Amino acid sequence: MIAVKSILAVRKYLQWQSFDLSSQEGRTAERYRLALWSVIANVLSKGVAMLVMVLSVSLTLPYLGPERFGVWMTIASFVGMLVFLDLGIGNALTNHVARIAAQEKKEQLAQTISGGLGFLFLVGLFATVVLCTLAAILPWQVIIKVKDPRIQDEILKALYLFAVLFGVNLFGSGVQKVFTGLQRSFEAHAASAMSSTFSLAMLWWAAREHAGIAVLLLATLGCQSLGGFMLLGLLKKRSLFHLQGIWRSIAMEKNSLMKVGGLFFVLQIGTMVGWGADSLIISSTMGASYVAVYSVTQRLFQFVSVPLAMVNAPLWSAYADANVRGDGVFIRQTLTKSIALTACVSVVGGAMLVLMSKELLAWWTNDLVAVQVSFVAAFFMWTICEAVGNSLAMMMNGCGIVREQVITVLVLTALALPVKILAINYFGLTGMLTAYIGLYCLIVFLFYGYFFKDNINKKMSYT
Repeated sequence: MIAVKSILAVRKYLQWQSFDLSSQEGRTAERYRLALWSVIANVLSKGVAMLVMVLSVSLTLPYLGPERFGVWMTIASFVGMLVFLDLGIGNALTNHVARIAAQEKKEQLAQTISGGLGFLFLVGLFATVVLCTLAAILPWQVIIKVKDPRIQDEILKALYLFAVLFGVNLFGSGVQKVFTGLQRSFEAHAASAMSSTFSLAMLWWAAREHAGIAVLLLATLGCQSLGGFMLLGLLKKRSLFHLQGIWRSIAMEKNSLMKVGGLFFVLQIGTMVGWGADSLIISSTMGASYVAVYSVTQRLFQFVSVPLAMVNAPLWSAYADANVRGDGVFIRQTLTKSIALTACVSVVGGAMLVLMSKELLAWWTNDLVAVQVSFVAAFFMWTICEAVGNSLAMMMNGCGIVREQVITVLVLTALALPVKILAINYFGLTGMLTAYIGLYCLIVFLFYGYFFKDNINKKMSYT
């Protein structure tokens, strides 16, 4: 009976026509409608992306071997690790666009989008130059340990290609974040689905040809950028992006984006050090082959974390819109529901994966990668923490509660890196992850549940 009521409640928002925005009830319904369509499109997008993820293991691991596969996963993990190189502009653009869109000023909105994306393009160029320089001067034979010295040349070529693709991807991701701010995430996800479909075809071809790491990066990270450029054409068609007067738009938007982006920048650095650098820590201490163990287990639990991220991601712009309009009731009710749903699904889904992990991993990797049950159990616990934390972060990002996040992550970062390095040297992979889970839960509880509790409640209690 409860399930039937839930389906009927959701069905109410499954319509193309917008709700009446003249009332608070209508605005609340419209936020849920746009969020629902975003979730549906995200399911399609992430469904194809998950297929790419599955096949990236089963198609390439047999011919690459654990060591070269580990190198590929290490370099690919740099995307999450180096996301801070956008200087926080992408996330700031989401909130900025949401605020201007709520004011219904199309001319100002076009200037904000054009200036923001123009500035992000320049940031992407800067990031490419920085990464190419690092690729040339860093001692990669120490950072990415491999037994076969012949792999070193392949690593260097892949790093230079990664530098270019990463800069392009920063801009493409920024375009998608604009659509998030516009509460049109469903269009961004549809474009991502098309990009992932092309990536799937490229990956299949690359595996059939036994392509090297650089080509595999092009087939995955390179294809991800295509969606952003499709969406850029859509913005142009709607007169929300223009090249005419772009330098003036950049100059006008730069300062406001940097001000908010600065907080997100610090937050992203903390995120990178806190858990984005895991593959690099593992590679430099235990070797690239152990990154394969970590990456395969991580990807297994993405069958739980990714669907939950699909549901929670559209709420960022919904929270932002509610925050601008002072709708505290919507914020509190939506947060309670999203955290409860996220916690339940992550526990049930994660437990099922733990029970089936031995058979699933053996089939998936052709018995080429052995994963201890204790490490699988530790990743299950981390999946719950990560999913619930992400649900809370969507609300705080949308409501502009960034300073509190920055302080919390800085403290977590200062402790996490030495704890992880110490734990992995003495207790291995499982010890590293377990130590971090304990630290993460302690810091989050103390800062969000005690030190910043009143600040967070205050910013959520408009009406």
